[in-house]
Amino acid sequence: MSIQHNQSGLTAQQKQQFHDDGFLFVQNVLPNEALQPLIDELAQKVDEGTQAAVKHGVLNPSDTYDDAPFETRLGLVSSACSDPDWIWSNYFRDQKIRTAGMFTLRTAPALLDAVASVIGDEILAHPQFNYRAKLPNQDITVIPWHQDLAYLIPEEAGETLVVNVWLPLIQATEENGCMQVIRGSHRFNLIGHNYQDPTPGHTGGRGISDAELPPGDVVTAELDAGDVLLTSERVVHRGLPNRSNTVRWSVDTRYSQIGLPTGRAHVPGFVARSRTNPESITKSHHDWNRLFT
Repeated sequence: MSIQHNQSGLTAQQKQQFHDDGFLFVQNVLPNEALQPLIDELAQKVDEGTQAAVKHGVLNPSDTYDDAPFETRLGLVSSACSDPDWIWSNYFRDQKIRTAGMFTLRTAPALLDAVASVIGDEILAHPQFNYRAKLPNQDITVIPWHQDLAYLIPEEAGETLVVNVWLPLIQATEENGCMQVIRGSHRFNLIGHNYQDPTPGHTGGRGISDAELPPGDVVTAELDAGDVLLTSERVVHRGLPNRSNTVRWSVDTRYSQIGLPTGRAHVPGFVARSRTNPESITKSHHDWNRLFT
């Protein structure tokens, strides 16, 4: 689908703040038409998981909460299951989907404009991306303090500026598990990630221990759908626990300059924007998926 926009990007002041702090909040970046296709796909996935739970005898047919909104339905049906993690484990543990909705979101022109303000117009949609469904009181999805570079191959990508965009699909609050960042922590080199979350089955429990955290103000990223948080690959950040009754749906999508090492050499990214070689731009999620064949 084509999303209309007037090309813009970050102001000089915003760019300076990103470089000074290692992160930047930008409000009202994404229009609804950039978010809704992915939300619709995920809502369909919730429905499929719900029907499967009924079929497998994990969920009572009267507890499917068909009329519940996207923000709460997965949490409600999961709580009603005899195994509260059954739907999440079978349908949402794999957080990478190369669908039309994800492609639309990752290539939204306004999002690429913001990224281009930092790394220029030769933009690779980085191999590393995720959507996340953080259920209420689900400890295995609480992400400890970390730097994104630690989850790549630092020896390869240590000199590459990777812009991570974290964006909620619903309102993200401190209560439902939004992000926190440490201002200025990107000035430190890669910090030892010696903490391991003890929760069995944790999805990403390796992080920085409290004793090794760098100094800096801790800033809580409470954002509305359509807002984004830009972070660099070295800034220290974490996801808080979800203590609400909503599911904290979000996406993190990374971008780097075409031709620079990604730290994920064995996984393809795709060309999201190129002024010098426009014919190289990946046109659809079908083209994106063909990179994996």
